[in-house]
Amino acid sequence: MVSFCIRDVVKATGGTLLRGDMDMTINGVVTDSREAKEGTLFVPIIGERVDAHRFIPDVVEAGAATFSAKKEYGEQGTVIYVEDTLVALQQLAAWYRSQFDIPVIGVTGSVGKTTTKEMLSTVLETRYQVLKTIGNLNSQIGVALMMFHIDETTELAVFEMGMSMPGEMARLVEIAKPQTAVMTNIGVSHIGNLGSREAIAFEKGHIVKYVGSSHNGKLYVCGNGDLQSLTNENIPYDSCVAQCETVFYGTENDCPITATDVQVTAEGQKFVYRGKETCAVELSVMGGHNVNNAIVALALCEQFGVDLQEAAAALKAYRPFSMRGERKDCHGYHVIDDTYNASPDSINSNIDALFDYDEKGAKIAVLGDVLELGEQMEELHRGIGRFVLQEAEKGKKLSHVITVGEGASYICKEIEEHSDIPTKVCADNDEAARYLKEIVRPGDWVLIKGSRGMHMDEVVEKVVM
Repeated sequence: MVSFCIRDVVKATGGTLLRGDMDMTINGVVTDSREAKEGTLFVPIIGERVDAHRFIPDVVEAGAATFSAKKEYGEQGTVIYVEDTLVALQQLAAWYRSQFDIPVIGVTGSVGKTTTKEMLSTVLETRYQVLKTIGNLNSQIGVALMMFHIDETTELAVFEMGMSMPGEMARLVEIAKPQTAVMTNIGVSHIGNLGSREAIAFEKGHIVKYVGSSHNGKLYVCGNGDLQSLTNENIPYDSCVAQCETVFYGTENDCPITATDVQVTAEGQKFVYRGKETCAVELSVMGGHNVNNAIVALALCEQFGVDLQEAAAALKAYRPFSMRGERKDCHGYHVIDDTYNASPDSINSNIDALFDYDEKGAKIAVLGDVLELGEQMEELHRGIGRFVLQEAEKGKKLSHVITVGEGASYICKEIEEHSDIPTKVCADNDEAARYLKEIVRPGDWVLIKGSRGMHMDEVVEKVVM
C-alpha cells in the first residue's frame, strides 16, 4: 500500500475529524481490531452479532486511527466521524483505487470465480506483476480491502467480485472500476435473494459499467448453454460508460474463443486452444468446467500480449486450492475435496468430472445442502438428482449417493423414485462420514461437496484421517 494521510481520508469520505492530526500518515487499513497498530486506520463494522465500535478504545491505545459512526468515541486518539463505516471504507477504497492507472480485471459468475481468477493470475504472472484477490476477499468489505494492496509495483490486478443481493455489484464496480470483466456462468446461486436467473444476470451484469473505458477492455462471457441469450437479453449494457465489446468463450454454440480435441489423460486433460492464435494445452485438473476456465485465461493472455506457450506451461503447473477440487489419496481410495462452496451447477459439473478419473473403482458422491435457494430449494435439489439420472443413462452411473441436510435429501428422493442407485440420507456430517467409511473400498473415487455453511470439510477430515 502507498501511504496517505488523514486529510485524504476526510476528503475521500466526507467525514469529520473529531480528534487528532490531519497530517497523520496511514499505511494500512484494517477491519480486524487485532491487526490495528500505529499507522493503520481501523474500520469498525457493525455486524449482525458484533458492533466493532466496542474495540475503538483498544485500537486507539495501539496507536491506530479509526472511523466511527458514533460521536461518543471521539474523546481520545485520531477519530473520524462518518455516518456509515462500511460506506466510508468503500469510498476510501474507491479513492485509493483511482490513484493508479492500471488494468483491472473483474471476475464474477455464479460458479468458477475463484478458479478462473487463479488461472488468470497464473498465466498473466508470466509477464506482469499481478495483484489478485486474497482468500475470500470478494465481498462488499473484501473488495474494498483488496484495493489497499495496490502499490507502485502493481502492473495488473485481478479481482474476484461476488454478490448475493440487488445493488451489491454496482457498489463493487464503483470501488474496483474493472475495464475488463469475465462472467463465468449465470446459475442459481443466491436465487432465493434475487428470484430468477434473469435477475441474477442483470445484477451481475453491472460489472460492465467501466468495461472498455481503457486498456482495450472487453467483457468475456462463457457462451455455453443458454448463456449467450441470457447475457444479450439481461445485462444492462446501457449502464456502460464506454463501448462494451462482448466476447463469448466456451466449448459449445460456436463460441469464437474455444477448445477442440479435448481429451482426458492420466494426469488431467488436454485440448487445443483456438482464439486469435492456436495453442496445445495440458491441464493437471479434471472437468470440462476447468477447460472453460483455461480458455478465458488464454483469451486474456492474447488481450494483454502474454506469450501463449509460456501461459500454457503455467497452466500445466496449476493446482487447485484447498477445498476447491483438491484430490486427497488415503487408505487406497481417493477423495475429491470440493467443500469450499456449492451451487446446483457446480455440483453437476463436479459429478461429471468425477468420471474423468480412473475408470476403475466406484464413484461415490457425498453432497450437502445448497443454501440460499429460497422457495426453489426442493426443485433445484431434485434437479441435481435428475442430472445424476441423466448421466447414468449415458453410462456415468454413480455407485452411491449420500446426502446431508433437508435440501440435499431431495437429491436422494429424486434418485430413489426413478432408479436403483443406492442412496443414504444422513442426519449430520458425522453420520455421513461413518456411513461412507463403511461402504468405500480401495480404488474408489469420492466427491464431497456442499455449501460452505454445511461444513462438509468435516466429512473429509473424518474419512482421510
